[in-house]
Amino acid sequence: MKRPATPLLLASTLLLSAASASAQTTFRLGVRGGASRASTTQDTAGNYSQLLNATAGEFSANKSAVYTWQVGIVLALDFGKISLQQALLFTQKGETVHTVADIHSTKYYSFGYTEITSTNRYNWLELPLNVVYTQYGDHGFQLFAGPYVALAVGGHRTGTLFNNSNGVRGPATYPIDERITYGSETNNRRLDAGINFGLGYRQGPMQLQLGYSLGLRNLHQANASPVYFDTSAPTHNFIADAAYNRVAQLTGTYFFAL
Repeated sequence: MKRPATPLLLASTLLLSAASASAQTTFRLGVRGGASRASTTQDTAGNYSQLLNATAGEFSANKSAVYTWQVGIVLALDFGKISLQQALLFTQKGETVHTVADIHSTKYYSFGYTEITSTNRYNWLELPLNVVYTQYGDHGFQLFAGPYVALAVGGHRTGTLFNNSNGVRGPATYPIDERITYGSETNNRRLDAGINFGLGYRQGPMQLQLGYSLGLRNLHQANASPVYFDTSAPTHNFIADAAYNRVAQLTGTYFFAL
């Protein structure tokens, strides 16, 4: 007859299991750098025709991507084929925006045309937390996904503003060159959050990943003044339109064993 397991035997088994699990768990610290193709989503600005006071007009907005960069450190906790990777990154995101506001009022004989083209680059401190699956543990193809949170820490806006409206002595073009600010008195929110996902390849201490960052928080708040020409004209606040970060990124990480 088989003798029942004693408490000492059970305790020994648990200790051996814990030691085995600990032997398979490794910590690594890495440095990361990469390039990104960044833009934001776009709300329809809206088209207007034959409004109050015989006013007609059109508002339009178009966006295109900018190329940016990121750099930071990564702490990885490896469990065989699964790795939990927490990073602290300085990353730049943004977009190029082209807006047009073209309105006129036949009743008041007024007109207004404003065209703005600007490239906006926003600086973020980002904390992504990714779960990474590696095909053979220490090498092979990877799949990863996880959430991120980010804090805006500055940025820069450059471009041109063209204005041809009543009250303006002929068409005029003005340069745009300004710092991007955040807070309750601006239209820019300081906090962002979303998810990252993608694929990669690992070979020893080297890791190369191609990912996509999907922002889930509207970056704008309606605190700024709208485009305005006269009391008979419709208005539209372009910079209060909803915008969410959309970023494709290629990164490389080199890990050091701890």
